[in-house]
Amino acid sequence: MGKIFYYLKKAKSMPPDALCAKIANKILNLTKNKIQKLRDISGDTRIKFNVSPVRISYINLCELDVSNINLDVARYLSKMYLEHKFDLLGSGWVKNSYDSAALGLEGYKYDMNAATPASALEGYEPIDWQKDFKSGFRWSEKKWYKDQRIAHKPGSDIKVPWELARFQHLPQLAIFAMADPSLKEQNLKEFKNQILDFISNNPPRIGVNWTCTMDVGIRVANMLAAYDMLCQIDEGRILDADFKQTFSNSVYEHALHIVNNLEYSPHLTSNHYLSDIAGLLFACAYLDGGGETDAWLAFAVQEIISEMKKEFYEDGGNFESSTSYHRLSGELMAYSTALILGLKSEKISSLQNYDAKLWRKKPKLLPPDEQEFKILNGQIALPQWFVDRLYKIGRFTADIIKPNGEVPQFGDNDSGRFFKFSPNGEFLSNEQAAQKYLNLSGFEGGNEPFWDENILNHSALISCMGGIFDDEIFKNGFCFERSFIRSLAGRKLQAIDKTYKSQVASGVKFSELPYRKSVEFKITSSQEIKNIFYPDSGIFIFKSSKFYLALCATPLGQNGHGGHTHNDKLGYELWIEGRDIARDPGTYLYTPLPGRRNEFRSIRAHNAPIVEDLEQNSWGEGIAGLFGMLAECRCFVTDFGENFISLAAEYKGIKIMRKFEIKEDRLVVTDTANREFYYSKFELYSNGYGKLTKNV
Repeated sequence: MGKIFYYLKKAKSMPPDALCAKIANKILNLTKNKIQKLRDISGDTRIKFNVSPVRISYINLCELDVSNINLDVARYLSKMYLEHKFDLLGSGWVKNSYDSAALGLEGYKYDMNAATPASALEGYEPIDWQKDFKSGFRWSEKKWYKDQRIAHKPGSDIKVPWELARFQHLPQLAIFAMADPSLKEQNLKEFKNQILDFISNNPPRIGVNWTCTMDVGIRVANMLAAYDMLCQIDEGRILDADFKQTFSNSVYEHALHIVNNLEYSPHLTSNHYLSDIAGLLFACAYLDGGGETDAWLAFAVQEIISEMKKEFYEDGGNFESSTSYHRLSGELMAYSTALILGLKSEKISSLQNYDAKLWRKKPKLLPPDEQEFKILNGQIALPQWFVDRLYKIGRFTADIIKPNGEVPQFGDNDSGRFFKFSPNGEFLSNEQAAQKYLNLSGFEGGNEPFWDENILNHSALISCMGGIFDDEIFKNGFCFERSFIRSLAGRKLQAIDKTYKSQVASGVKFSELPYRKSVEFKITSSQEIKNIFYPDSGIFIFKSSKFYLALCATPLGQNGHGGHTHNDKLGYELWIEGRDIARDPGTYLYTPLPGRRNEFRSIRAHNAPIVEDLEQNSWGEGIAGLFGMLAECRCFVTDFGENFISLAAEYKGIKIMRKFEIKEDRLVVTDTANREFYYSKFELYSNGYGKLTKNV
């Protein structure tokens, strides 16, 4: 009943014509799906022709700076990838093969190993692309892609095979080979074998790795980035003509799949759709031109610009109300912008002459003379508002970073990235890793070290912006990302509007609230502390080299859908002189354990005042309820100054005000409410998807 009530409430919030259109579209899609499924299951889903082999290169190796790549890490990760060991979404460094044993997830463990398929690849052991190697659950490699159930069994996580099949480790193989030439031959062979392994065992529209178009888009972009770099160092022609043809056909199949499976809705597009478009952009930039692919390319450029306006506020923050999804979408925007700027002359020419009628999907492809981008002197000119907002995306990340280099975890964190070029983390022993992370209980990795990735360090995104803009705030030690972006774009952009949004809207102040509590934190001095406000994003920062305070008053997110929002309004992260005093607990998991998902996004997991365990925003039951909330809480600023700010939240008859005041030697947090309230101490903490530790 709860699920039905949730859908009914959502339906009532939609205009009647929009609701009718959605129902009609659903019926039409069901009919089309039945026809397509019959065709796919009964025959070969691969294209029946050869596309022109990919010959275009957008990456100038001479411009790439690998000086920040630690050679010990490069050799370690290359070794792991060659042994098919991956640490993804809290798995620990474990081997993924058809006969590998799983550690299990909170007591859920499955033995669903299958026979290893025959392989023509000499000395190569195939990867099991359909398996969640955390729980051992395995999706069917014979099922149609739309029939794959996301939440199948307790503990099973479809994100694990999806994450592996994003191929984000393949560009690293290329980067490591450039940093250490002794790795070149083995990494080239491994790239070739993994690509052929995937293509052989994942035909289009069959199996789990075509279910989510977002992952298809990220995968093809990573395939192409790795291919571009590796082809240039392949003196021994390991990547022969037959491989290049097979690879190029697959790139086209990825592009075709994206076109036919866009995660688009006229009511809401998000990071999924943006990933679709970014992947399509990369595929079309590398594929030979023609009527069809020219229209696809024009559509991708059009939609990158359109999504900037939809998904990023004027202050630069992302509309998902999540600092981690801001990084993902920011990377998608930065790399896509760089590629658009660096498109080859024949591609730029096609953007002036494409036939818009060849695009038959929604949304509509505009004709060349109606596009927001222009062609000036043989180069693409992006709208100035787009350039300014891209700059502010980078500045937002630079501003919210703590002195320890990490970001606050407001909203969801699924560890999502577009590219993962520079390794970022530290070496632990396997014993230390098992002691640190509760999810690795029982993990035995032998005597080799354990590379622990730092998911919360977003320096790579800042470095990306340094490849597009000349600004001191974007300079850091991550040299590769900056050089890669610079190589793609071939030129810099100039932001004109760099101003912060000066207007911070203040809501109506509550009358005297009878219930009151306060807490104080000692600080050394308040003299160097400055405030940085992001009113659209609902994040307010006070920081210095020894003090950091981030306050959460984020909107529900996704235009009121709340797919990646937590009940964290009035919550805060506090860091003083090298110590985390208060921090958001993170996310941990999505669909494998719905109870955990709801636990981590509940108000009880956050350091906000709680009244009778009432949630700020309610959610529905079932899978749909895991990625949406009902808009029930209003959060706003009531007053602010140089050294203080007062925030308020109102929901379900509850009124709460929280004032943060920085005095000479202390921070004072004062809460008042119209009903009795209490605070909860949440014992768990997740610094990345699937990772679980004890809270401070």
